[in-house]
Amino acid sequence: MMSSFDRPVTRRNVLAGAAALGLAAPLARLPETLAAPARQDAAKTLSIAMDGSPTNLDPHTSYEYRSTLAIRGPYEQLIALKGTATDEYEGLIAESWAPNDDKSAWTFTIRPGVTFQDGSPCDAEAVRLSFERFLTLGLGPVDVIGRFVTDIGQITAPDASTVVFDLGSPQPIFEAAIASQYGPMVVNAKLAREHEEDGDWGAAWAQINTEGMGTGPYQITGFEPGRSLTMARNEAYWGGWTGEEFDAIAIRVVAETETRRQLIERGEVDLVDTLTPEALTALAENPDVVIDASYSTQVTYYTMTVYGPLESPAARQALCYAFPYDEVIDSIYKGFAKKAIGPVAELCRGFAPGTFTYPTDLDKARELLAQAGVPEGTELSLMQNSGDEKVNTTSQLLQANLAQIGITLNIETVDYTTSSAMFYGDAPVEERPTLMPTFWWPDYNDAYNHLYPQVACESWGSKGSNAGFYCNEDVDEGLATARNAPDAQTYDTALAKVQEILSETDPCSIYYMQPQWTTVLRKGITGFEFNPIYTGTYDFYRLRREG
Repeated sequence: MMSSFDRPVTRRNVLAGAAALGLAAPLARLPETLAAPARQDAAKTLSIAMDGSPTNLDPHTSYEYRSTLAIRGPYEQLIALKGTATDEYEGLIAESWAPNDDKSAWTFTIRPGVTFQDGSPCDAEAVRLSFERFLTLGLGPVDVIGRFVTDIGQITAPDASTVVFDLGSPQPIFEAAIASQYGPMVVNAKLAREHEEDGDWGAAWAQINTEGMGTGPYQITGFEPGRSLTMARNEAYWGGWTGEEFDAIAIRVVAETETRRQLIERGEVDLVDTLTPEALTALAENPDVVIDASYSTQVTYYTMTVYGPLESPAARQALCYAFPYDEVIDSIYKGFAKKAIGPVAELCRGFAPGTFTYPTDLDKARELLAQAGVPEGTELSLMQNSGDEKVNTTSQLLQANLAQIGITLNIETVDYTTSSAMFYGDAPVEERPTLMPTFWWPDYNDAYNHLYPQVACESWGSKGSNAGFYCNEDVDEGLATARNAPDAQTYDTALAKVQEILSETDPCSIYYMQPQWTTVLRKGITGFEFNPIYTGTYDFYRLRREG
């Protein structure tokens, strides 16, 4: 990292984070002391079916959204985004907060009476120690805060209710970062240290143990990775209970889209997401369900490995021209998506609306391949995860287009663990597939944060999500300018240049789509608000069942 810590690993899959710690995969279930939820009344239990499982319950080392969905039950940030807003905040553990005049220092006042779930106080020193743990571990989402804090001495607790972050220079975006659902959750670091092994601040233990660790409204009572997770309400929660909230949360892993659709239709679960367009169309006529389809800050793309046939920018431009954009959006996603305008979503701060976008033009693609010295008959490889039917069909359409210009695309479909290990791992560039499909959204509302792990030279392999080993000095320079930009004009200008390079001049990925995030709820479930930054997770405390 910068200064006092090792270089931060940015956005990465939890499996890579666990490997960096030398940790084994999570255990099959939590200790027996964490029993099943005390209340089994179906009306007071929120039931969720999702296509992927939480894998790591430690918010300081976990960095994928299915784990974060579970983490939002027992853990909280100092502040959070309010409702559907991307630039309005509300206090959680902090009851108030304010910057100094130039926004180089931010002061948070801790809410009185907040306790961890073991009854110990969550005061200013506990908050400071939590951030010391987060930054010292240097894993997963550490750059969310490590971008601003280079020395733990910059975080102080001058009294029991005050935490000060002295950032050393104006940082107006810090407010957005501290509200991220990735990383800056406050954990009971003192308790975690009681389970420390080889200086890991209890990270191995905290992957599967949350008892006493958070301040949130729900406590995790059972966890079987790959199958299920249950929560019961924290009776001592500082926010209090009206009796209308859910007593328990039950999460089931159901990989098959059709099965999830049937479960929500029959009322056996209350909430599902990421269904196929066909399933959503079938549900649209059902009066017992409500469908929310909202654009988020997600961009979907194929990363290209900068090696061999795609070493030349012209060759990568050719693949961008060969992509079947309209066919994918119209035929596969059936209106639940729109074409991406470069690598940054329109709802994200720093988005450049004038960024170049590619049409499908096979003649231009053939011309650029010849210019790059890539002959007809060249074979390219693509590795994809077996779990996403829509992406797999998209790959086949790209394969067909490339075949028309004399390029063979060999598609390898593997399980999620294998594809993640390749994408986020440290396999050398010559061993990587030419193309890998993926998606990304920022940790907080900031295009720099969105782009840095994907494209920075320092984000190769397990240090980020730069799976194609892309490196462009002008891109790095623009990101560095945006990182500490003193004003909006400097920030926007730098990021616009970066987006143009990544899209047209020297593309690293085929940015093809902004999909809608779709959530299906049973009629009568209220309190749901989709936030485009908090994609894929839910504010359990605000959800209710009417009637």
